[in-house]
Amino acid sequence: MSTMVLAQSAPQPQKPAHDSRSQSGLTAAPTDFGRVDIYGSGQGGEPTPDGVTGKDLGGGHMIEEEAVKTRSTVTRDAIAKMSPTANPYQMIDMLPGVVITSTDNAGLNGGNITIRGFNSDQLGLTIEGMPVNDSGNYALYPQEYVDAENIEQISIAQGSPDLDSPHIGASGGVINIYMRDPSKRRGGFVDFSYGMHNLSREFARAESGQVGDFRGYVSYSHYHANHWVGPGADERQHVDFKGVWEPGQGNRVSLSVIYNDALNNFYANPNLATYSILGDKSAGYNSSLPSSYFVPPAGSPPAAWDRSANQAGLYYKWRINPFRNLIVSAPSTFSLDSNLTYDAIPYFWYGYGNGGGTASPTENAFYYGRYNVGAADWNGNGVITNKDRGVYYNPSITETLRPGLINKLTFQFENHKLTLGYWFEFANHRQTAPYAFLNADGGVVDPFVDSGAIALPGVGTLQRRDTLTQTVTNMGFVGDTWSLLGDALTIESGVKIASIHRSIYNYLPGVTPYVGLNDLAVLPQAGFRYRFFDEHQLFGSVGTSFKSSPNFALSDSVNNGSGVVTPANPLKPEQSVTLELGHRYQGELFATSLSLYGAHYDNQQVSTNAIFPGSTASLSTTINAGAVNLGGVAFEAGTRRIFGGFRPYVSANYLQTRLLNNLSTTATARAGAPVPTVFDFLPTKGKHLPRAPEWTGAIGVDYDDDHIIGNLAAKVVSRQYSTFTNDESIPAYARLDAMIGYRFDDLGLARRPELRVNFHNITNTRALTGQNGVTSNASATRGIYGNVIAGGAPTYYVGQGFSATATFSMGF
Repeated sequence: MSTMVLAQSAPQPQKPAHDSRSQSGLTAAPTDFGRVDIYGSGQGGEPTPDGVTGKDLGGGHMIEEEAVKTRSTVTRDAIAKMSPTANPYQMIDMLPGVVITSTDNAGLNGGNITIRGFNSDQLGLTIEGMPVNDSGNYALYPQEYVDAENIEQISIAQGSPDLDSPHIGASGGVINIYMRDPSKRRGGFVDFSYGMHNLSREFARAESGQVGDFRGYVSYSHYHANHWVGPGADERQHVDFKGVWEPGQGNRVSLSVIYNDALNNFYANPNLATYSILGDKSAGYNSSLPSSYFVPPAGSPPAAWDRSANQAGLYYKWRINPFRNLIVSAPSTFSLDSNLTYDAIPYFWYGYGNGGGTASPTENAFYYGRYNVGAADWNGNGVITNKDRGVYYNPSITETLRPGLINKLTFQFENHKLTLGYWFEFANHRQTAPYAFLNADGGVVDPFVDSGAIALPGVGTLQRRDTLTQTVTNMGFVGDTWSLLGDALTIESGVKIASIHRSIYNYLPGVTPYVGLNDLAVLPQAGFRYRFFDEHQLFGSVGTSFKSSPNFALSDSVNNGSGVVTPANPLKPEQSVTLELGHRYQGELFATSLSLYGAHYDNQQVSTNAIFPGSTASLSTTINAGAVNLGGVAFEAGTRRIFGGFRPYVSANYLQTRLLNNLSTTATARAGAPVPTVFDFLPTKGKHLPRAPEWTGAIGVDYDDDHIIGNLAAKVVSRQYSTFTNDESIPAYARLDAMIGYRFDDLGLARRPELRVNFHNITNTRALTGQNGVTSNASATRGIYGNVIAGGAPTYYVGQGFSATATFSMGF
């Protein structure tokens, strides 16, 4: 077997003529990006078995972008040196405008992300060109996506979606994830990670190598870790596959398959008062049930027995997140002639799982929709009273089947590149919430409730929620990229027209059985990029975007203890206009990007998490914040290799947001009023948007001399408001991560074995890192008309302290 050892001395910095991973124009389809085969077609020299070239700017946190808008990219040079447990949010944390929050350093519990103040459900995310946001409420679940070893790069457009981005809920920017291509060399790659809190992870990938016109790989990983606070554990099994068929003449067909099967325990999200008392412990649930759950009160006749008393609902075995999902995408390119190309991305998304939770209705008032199930001795103490409460497993289950097809024709005509495209999707989103009895010891019988749901003769399965959302999306787009002055000037323009039809069927008894919604949006955009003196670029763009109402706002909900109906409340579509103007410098030694941006949003939808009435299950809800203005400055800079192997990177983002309206709400009427509650307005005009820190900054440095490897990464986030009245916030915080390791020469069949240790939060910073649930106001507030508006406590993510993970990897 032949081997190759890279040069021991660092080469002099050399600016590549063109970075194939950054193309001006459309970005939704992976065919619009160049590819880097990690086994031999990188930017000069052979990358390591895990894809590190040692050449990318800023240690892999920057490439030479050419877009007409602000865009940032992280590559394998950075991803491969992170802990293999990292999720996509953590991979892009250093980029300008990005703020991530998570309760675990390993990333398996997901967390949240904002970019320029906009929440994850306002961002679009694609994998291999297909959309993966929840088709109902647009939520993202980063712990379910591609294994870190199989991600080639992640690109973000911070301001607005691209012309062909397949999203109906992305009023902010977009995140595009691209899987690595299969190697042309037969072999594989393995790594093993072990860390604190009994963390263990194993990964293996087998490569077919080039077989005729085909090459492919399949990988498997298994992950387990105990929670760092309180009881509970996270378990994940994952399979990735990618195959590429290239018959020649510019034709290419690829197939990507991602399967994920996980069962996690949740961490708790405390309010500020609870965190101030318990500190880190507030992120953990209870390890056992109280005795009052098992032993009824003494006395004759028996006293009322409330099995949910004494915080029984905080039992960790009920706070679970079982989920399975399958993502299939086939991005393909066909060269019809020398000037005409057809791109197609057929895809399918399947998901099935829930977020756990219990319900505790009283025995004489148990409602299935508006139907009172009737009195029953649910807790078995021989008495039926309005104070007796049983406890039932009652998860909110979602099953999604989501096929779609993206088509794009690109015609090169002289110095114009004309694009015509069409996207179609039909999403079926089934959401139920059956009740199920628990085991005698309080354990969950079946996390998925595939069997064991409570059913009554003539009534059927008892449900807290029972809906079907069908969403049909049709979007057409047309665009032109005009190259002038020898490609020094590029002008892009285009428009897309999106038609969304939602049908919501509600099968609960006594509620509105059907609600339909039709949205039509015309979304133009334009931009330019001008290159001068070879190393400088000016760029600017204007983009429009929108977000259709989430499905949960379109169906009635019912309190299972009273039968009171909360009617559907369709939200107006969120619409936005974003402007950007910037400069890039791309020299032999370093590159920079500076951009000014501003945006105006109407009907800005701010999502939050609450508890479903009569349950401990989490409920997504949205607050219409009215009109919002925002603006700021973004900057990033990275070097090539300097001083023998160092590659520094720095980014910063300054953001100002302003609410332009007072928030309508209900209030307690003043004394003497004829009704107890009235409408009023919170004084929110001129306040800052929640979850939108004014300052964020990151600085890092990577070292790699082909044997000794290491890096440091520091992130600072300023104060974040948690309410629309800005009467509660969390203070600024900072954290520092590090990595050190050694890459060996080939050892027999082992190609470039590597041993490294990733250190997370090495200063052991203890802080609330972000908001899980924002509220209108934390304290009782007097409204514009003088009425008292009750407050609600925001909830938070508690950041983990210090942890470390050791990883051994090698190719073969």
